[in-house]
Amino acid sequence: MMKPADRFAEASPFVFRLSDKHLYGKFLNGKTVGGDIERIYLFVGLAVGILLIACVNFMNLATAKSERRAKEVAVKKTIGASRGSLVAQFITESMLLTIVSVIIAVVLVEVLLPSFNSLLQMKLRISYDNLWSWLSIVLVIVLTGLTAGSYPAFYLSSFNPILALQKKAGLKSNMPISLRQVLVVGQFSFAIILIIGTIVIYRQVQFIKDRPVGYDINLLAEMPQEGMLETKFDVLKSELLRSGAVTSVLQSSASLSSAGSSFWNFEWPGMAAEDKRIVFDQIATSYDFLKTNRIKLLSGRDFSKAFASDTSALLLNAAAVKTMGLKQPIGTKVKYHGIEATIVGVFQNFIWGSPYHSEKPMVVAFSNDWNGNITMRLNPDRNLSENIETITRITKGINPAYPVEIKFVNDLYAQKLQAERTLGILANLFGGLAIFISCLGLFGLAAYSAEQRSKEFGVRKVLGASVGNIMQLLSVSFMKMILIAVFIGVPIACYLMNNWLSHFEFRTTISWWIIAAAVCGTFLIAMLTISYQAFKTATSNLVDALKYE
Repeated sequence: MMKPADRFAEASPFVFRLSDKHLYGKFLNGKTVGGDIERIYLFVGLAVGILLIACVNFMNLATAKSERRAKEVAVKKTIGASRGSLVAQFITESMLLTIVSVIIAVVLVEVLLPSFNSLLQMKLRISYDNLWSWLSIVLVIVLTGLTAGSYPAFYLSSFNPILALQKKAGLKSNMPISLRQVLVVGQFSFAIILIIGTIVIYRQVQFIKDRPVGYDINLLAEMPQEGMLETKFDVLKSELLRSGAVTSVLQSSASLSSAGSSFWNFEWPGMAAEDKRIVFDQIATSYDFLKTNRIKLLSGRDFSKAFASDTSALLLNAAAVKTMGLKQPIGTKVKYHGIEATIVGVFQNFIWGSPYHSEKPMVVAFSNDWNGNITMRLNPDRNLSENIETITRITKGINPAYPVEIKFVNDLYAQKLQAERTLGILANLFGGLAIFISCLGLFGLAAYSAEQRSKEFGVRKVLGASVGNIMQLLSVSFMKMILIAVFIGVPIACYLMNNWLSHFEFRTTISWWIIAAAVCGTFLIAMLTISYQAFKTATSNLVDALKYE
């Protein structure tokens, strides 16, 4: 059988810069519609969200402790300081803290980057000789300093000096909800979204990982058919089988680990005119295709030397039979690339392209001329390294001009899941970091709230309140904010993750227990954060709480 001719009659040529393929490798109708750049946008968004959480913590704590700086503001205003100079002072303080934080962050990045690269199998580094890197760092410093310091600066500089010196700095507001409460709700809403997102991503990766491949990827190896291996395949096959290193060998036009060729204009009895436009995957192979790959035969037979007519025979997968609407496919005469052929077998669908999409209709044709890949089923009764050494020695003897490149199919298949696995790892890291930073802010606010209400708690204890009552008083207000965050974060998380899952043909679902686990986990983390400070306050010395200075 001749190699199929390339068919571009209905395709429109277009120019695409090869350097963009890594990030913009997804196409639709000849135009790029995204690719891995979408993941970069996602992680940049997560990083910005985590940075905003840190800014929120700074604003919360700065405004919560504003009474301590009220006298400072009052004295400076009394001796002639303008509001503008006070705003400049507080923003400068924020900028200095941001600069110190960036220095510490750069040191931590240099220390942790090797481990991060090893975990994600990447080679990231900071380009200190790149002007854009420095400009980016400066931009982050300025934006972070202004974002974190602007509200506290304008808030603190607005105090009335007379009231501040009288300890009536006007810190109380007539608003039923304070900005601090809004910010706490916002950051925990973001944390809840990340928790649910992390669980859903992990479940999706496991769902695809557990999907049946359709063939046995274990102990299956392949190598490119180059040089003398193209003309001496039969010699290679006989020597490999004689050595005992393999149990079966085949040559084919493509690897089973990655999608290769496709075609259209396939003809069969009873087809409609528009069926010619249906795209079929195709592989050309020799004998032992199903045996070597251990693909389940549903009906008919595999290619066999006992049938001389198999030079014009075809195998179809179940998806192709369904697409073609054949009730009795075995023995059906079809036209494959204009040449009459006979269907002799139907095999079970297997994953050839992306494991995230359904199997396409496939045609497997017999051909000794159209090759390019050698697949081997290794002998399980022998040592793996011994099998590889034997295969390498025999192949090198037949084809000395080329290196022997043996790859395991299970490793190649695992690479298909690497992108989502990386996404899961990064989501775990981002989610954990966001929750940790949120808890730091919550702990600081709880500590300040306990300090502000120390006299109230002292009086309550004198009147008979128990330690549990005091802990409940301090915890309930924060738990209310977490509950509001749940009602905000859960619908947003469900919407975003359902939208993300919609990109997959095979996908998991957002079960009720995922939401319940995220909510319970958030409440548990918040309670553990607050409980320490609440218990410390509830068991403090009454004398220290009630004494008058």
